Amino acid sequence: MHSLKYKYRSRAWFNRMVRCFACGGPLRLVREGLYRCYVCGQLNQDRGGRVLPPTMKVYPSVEGIREAAVEGAKEISAVVPADAGLSPDMSLFVRRVAEALTPIKGYEGDRGFVTRALRVRQQFRNDLTDMLNGKRTFQEWYDSTRSGLGKSERDMDEIIYNALEGLSEPEAIDMRNMFEHKLTGGLIR
Repeated sequence: MHSLKYKYRSRAWFNRMVRCFACGGPLRLVREGLYRCYVCGQLNQDRGGRVLPPTMKVYPSVEGIREAAVEGAKEISAVVPADAGLSPDMSLFVRRVAEALTPIKGYEGDRGFVTRALRVRQQFRNDLTDMLNGKRTFQEWYDSTRSGLGKSERDMDEIIYNALEGLSEPEAIDMRNMFEHKLTGGLIR
């Protein structure tokens, strides 16, 4: 019983005190000994109280390191945040919109830029998830995101319209039809 109590106490300490090795963000438990950063999505592994990347690799050349950095950026961008009960369609919608709002294609060589862009992308995912879970209205999210990025209304509408492509949920189909109608000039601007 004592060891069980110590185990829970040490896990609580670990969750409160340890931060992501990549960005310093807070961590959430994925499975025993493996944590994901809320900010950048990086996987972190508990190795005797120290947080390290889950795997350490040795590369024989600088070119191998560059290729791995590009692959790592692709892996991080493909990570879907905790979708808090969203359907697979809505999770896909969230990922598509966040990726469209924070493109990193062409910047793979600038690791600092990619890291910052992935943090912003994660924030967009969180904001969209909150909106879909009813914490904000769609119009509040739309207006704040559009003005924050300096996007035109048409650009924002196209991003949302394209992100809804192929989704089968009735709400997604209705929303796509609405944006299609808006983009073709059916609604007064």
